[in-house]
Amino acid sequence: MPGATFDVIVVGAGIAGLAASIALTEKEHRVTVLDAAPALSEIGAGIQVPPNSVKLLKRLGVFDEIAKLATWPQCISIKRWTDGTEIGSTPLYPAMEENYGYPYLLIHRGDLHKVLLNKAVEVGVTIKIKSFVTSVDEQEPSVTVTDGTKYKADLVIGADGVKSRVRRAVITDREAEIATESTCIYRTIITGEKMLSDPVLRPFIEAAKATFWVGPKSHVVAYPIRHGAQYNFVMCHPGSVPVGVQNETAPLEELRMFYKDWDPTITRLINLVPECLKWANAELEKLETWTSKSGRVVLVGDASHAMTPHMAQGAAMAIEDAVAVTECLSRAKRPEDIPQLMKDVGKIRRDRCYLIADSARATGLTWHLPDGPEQQRRDEAIKRGSKPKVSVEMGVNPNKWSDPNFQPWMFGYDAFSEVSSDLGARELQDRATDCHSFLDELLPRQAFCYYRVID
Repeated sequence: MPGATFDVIVVGAGIAGLAASIALTEKEHRVTVLDAAPALSEIGAGIQVPPNSVKLLKRLGVFDEIAKLATWPQCISIKRWTDGTEIGSTPLYPAMEENYGYPYLLIHRGDLHKVLLNKAVEVGVTIKIKSFVTSVDEQEPSVTVTDGTKYKADLVIGADGVKSRVRRAVITDREAEIATESTCIYRTIITGEKMLSDPVLRPFIEAAKATFWVGPKSHVVAYPIRHGAQYNFVMCHPGSVPVGVQNETAPLEELRMFYKDWDPTITRLINLVPECLKWANAELEKLETWTSKSGRVVLVGDASHAMTPHMAQGAAMAIEDAVAVTECLSRAKRPEDIPQLMKDVGKIRRDRCYLIADSARATGLTWHLPDGPEQQRRDEAIKRGSKPKVSVEMGVNPNKWSDPNFQPWMFGYDAFSEVSSDLGARELQDRATDCHSFLDELLPRQAFCYYRVID
């Protein structure tokens, strides 16, 4: 029996919020998305889209458009910081499709967001900008915005990022702790035309691959996007900036000074940078619950499990969350069913998201090892694990993209199947419990009747 349909408010029109709105609308729920921004415009730089999220994007009906815009990288190449010598690599195309059924893609975040936004509009999602949330009533539930308008719904979804305002309706006695690393992310985009004019850099823009340089207290990630028209260039090294600030400029001379002893390729890239913005590497504490006391407000994406970007899984986890909320809500037959089902979202999602977050933090530390015995053991393990197909005989690989146990767990996950399996098992258990209760009540009566007949 199909579930009922409900009114849903989604706060936040980022990747998490738009993915949730599409999935919910496809299930015939009535969805309104509220966002504080004056306009929904292109933001950010490159983003990695791994198979576990590509799988879900295909089910949301946006894969074909994303596939046209994305780079399909052949591999990730991990290089030594001093001279660019390759330590190891992870095959991506066609290996990821062969192993998991879906590719690993690289795309401009703005392009991914635009595709999701267009799809949300197409399926009938109501999107309201300039809608800064001032309060959330988790009992009603309702959301009030700056101009005093109150939006009531059966369910409120907080997809409003690491500094979520909706989270105050879930964690009511304090502010959730946001921890920052000693490093910042420095993002910029270089035009492909400039790189093509440099014979040293030309191969980097022409080759469909992602390149990581790893070294003391820092690492660099770079790859072509928009079919070679742009080169996404991201540095991670010591720095500070308030969480949530996204427009602080990093002086280019500081970047040159920090990387002056690195592979000269890095300096050549920095010399082409027009402007560089920096972000804090922030991680939200592990929340005990993602659901309000009433069960009518639930958090997804960075609002519930913001993580450092070192595993490139933040957006993927947000899309998985969106699907999990939708699939859980689809089991509700009436509004009274929603609270338990939203609690199930956290039960299904928390362990996976927090393990990914732990792995991201650990990966950052691993990439930033100083030269020495530990770094040498790391490099040897990465080199040993760089084979076309992962296998347990390789042993543990510090490069989680190629680890024989972690890679299948990370990329082979299916949020649709996981929710169906988990809730299906619970429904069977509930039916079994009801059946046992019925039999416990019925059998003594039957026995009593039987013995009365014998008498």
